[in-house]
Amino acid sequence: MSSLRGRVISMAMIVSWAFLLLSCKADTTSNKEAEALIKWKDSLPNQSVFDSWVFPTHTNSFSSTPPSPCEWYGITCNQSGSVIGINLASTGLKGTLQNLDLSSFQNLLVLDLKFNNLTGTIPNDIGIVSKLHLLNLSTNSFNGSLPLSLANLTQIRELDISRNHLSGEIPANIGNLSNLSLLNLKDNQLSGGLTVGIGALSNLVTLDLSMNNLRGPIPHQIGDCSKLMYLSLSNNQLNGTIPNSIGNLLGLHRLLDLSYNSLGGKIPPQLGRLTSLENLNLSHNNLTGSIPNSLGNMSAQPEAFGNNNALCGNIKGPRPCIETEQKGGIKKKQRLLISSLVGALLFSFIFLGILAYLWRKKSPANLVKQDSIPKGHNRFSAWHFNAKLLYEDILEATNSFDDMYCIGVGRMGKVYRVNIPGCDVLAVKKLNFQASDEAEIENIKHFGKKVAALTHIKHRNIVKLFAFVSQGIDAFLVYEFMERGSLADMLRSENGAKELDWMKRIHIVKGVAYALCYMHHDCVPPILHRDVSSKNVLLDSEFEAHVSDFGAARFLKPDSSKWTTAVAGTYGYLAPEFAYSMVVSEKCDVYSFGVLALEVLMGKHPGERICCLRSSSAVERIQLGDVLDPRLSPPATQNIADKLALVMSIAVSCLSANPQARPTMTSVSRLLESRNAGS
Repeated sequence: MSSLRGRVISMAMIVSWAFLLLSCKADTTSNKEAEALIKWKDSLPNQSVFDSWVFPTHTNSFSSTPPSPCEWYGITCNQSGSVIGINLASTGLKGTLQNLDLSSFQNLLVLDLKFNNLTGTIPNDIGIVSKLHLLNLSTNSFNGSLPLSLANLTQIRELDISRNHLSGEIPANIGNLSNLSLLNLKDNQLSGGLTVGIGALSNLVTLDLSMNNLRGPIPHQIGDCSKLMYLSLSNNQLNGTIPNSIGNLLGLHRLLDLSYNSLGGKIPPQLGRLTSLENLNLSHNNLTGSIPNSLGNMSAQPEAFGNNNALCGNIKGPRPCIETEQKGGIKKKQRLLISSLVGALLFSFIFLGILAYLWRKKSPANLVKQDSIPKGHNRFSAWHFNAKLLYEDILEATNSFDDMYCIGVGRMGKVYRVNIPGCDVLAVKKLNFQASDEAEIENIKHFGKKVAALTHIKHRNIVKLFAFVSQGIDAFLVYEFMERGSLADMLRSENGAKELDWMKRIHIVKGVAYALCYMHHDCVPPILHRDVSSKNVLLDSEFEAHVSDFGAARFLKPDSSKWTTAVAGTYGYLAPEFAYSMVVSEKCDVYSFGVLALEVLMGKHPGERICCLRSSSAVERIQLGDVLDPRLSPPATQNIADKLALVMSIAVSCLSANPQARPTMTSVSRLLESRNAGS
């Protein structure tokens, strides 16, 4: 019995010692990390951001609680008290990383120091932090070359060292980073060629090496990056031909930009497989030959092929291809006969055109006189039954869409100010339809049927769409005209921004919220805007907000809360889930609304402050006066200040990284209608 009791006591002592040793090891690790952070802090010239980085004054050799950095600003720890995250983005840091002992951080997963003023080189031993998942040193002033030890970060998912002064070559062993989903080295001074090792990055979703001095050909192995959605190699000195293998990147939805290089040869027809590609740019190269017919399946604009002097094709922009005449040419008599026939046909067309014009002048459809329409009455009752008449009136009012009447240019086309006698001033968007075959005309008709439903939307905060008009391959959207233009232009202008006092800005935010609430919850089926931004909010003469440009809008089927599609929208307003899921829902519009609301308060796009504002602790530290537009005087009363604080709080809640955590637009509208947000 005593023997058994002895064994139990021995086992208990062993377990106790094991726990004690583990505890000591965790404490030692935490203490080592804290000392490394303090040493780095002491080497930096600006200390204000590190107010919380101090050892407890009671700590001594007999203390049972060693110093822990887990409560320090920008530091995240795991349950064992070990540092797993250092996030000091946009804090104004100056200095170098040379005194940061990276070997002390065995469990570090995130190192985010973007948007600071850090200088010097990236530590050569950066690869010692082997568990790192995210390394973001972008928008600093680092110089020197990329450390070879980066290849040791085999668990890393995101590597962003863009917008620095790095030189040298991209390490050939970069292909070791097989888990990498984002690689952004844009806007540096990197040279040399593109390593074939990039092809080994099978999980890569975003690759941006633009704005460097990279030379040589694009390796065909890039086609092995099967998950790529975003590829930009623009503004380099790349030569050779465009690899056929890029056509294998069927997931390439967001961008393919090879512009401003020295690429030559023909455009590979395999690019036509990228039917979901949203943005293509092959301009400013030395491409030759004709544009492949297969690219007709893509939504490329003429500008995508510009400044390739030897390139031709049937997409408007490059010169047409001139087919080689058959051997022996055309006989002289045949040419004379054809010339005679063409001349006769031209004369006939001119004669018939004169007759048609004279007939139209006397046509009953044209006898709707201006004084027969009551003053202020909308003339669309006459146009509704005669689209051709509206089409001709628009052509006449804009002198066949002369640029002098153009008031804006968007992704879908140009917008013109149209003043037709007997009617209010209109805004007409001429849509970009390029092809002229029957299939394209059928597509236009199908598009018209979809858009027709939008003409029934009636809401005071949504720009009224009066009509969709198509004649052949010409198609227009006819909107009501907004006198003060876009919110983006108003905020960009010094005088315009000063006209938008705090109460006007609050009402603008409320107006946009009401419009989105109506679209999401009152329309059947619900409508997603998908491009909520300051350029798509127009202001009338009373500074009332009107949501516009449903070019990216889609109807949401009643039996589905979300669907997958190519990205549409404006970068800077897109919800973060686009980067990995391409799934859109009403919550994507909610996120964009949050960005817009902050932009209205700040007078400019919030930029990288969005990341900081997602943290509740960060929000508590930020003073309202720190974010408000400095071009306006501070709020005159506490009542106005409270309303602005409420708008900021709502905006931040809309920016949650988790879509399900964002409020609905119904909830947002109700909060804005509360007593604190009222007029």
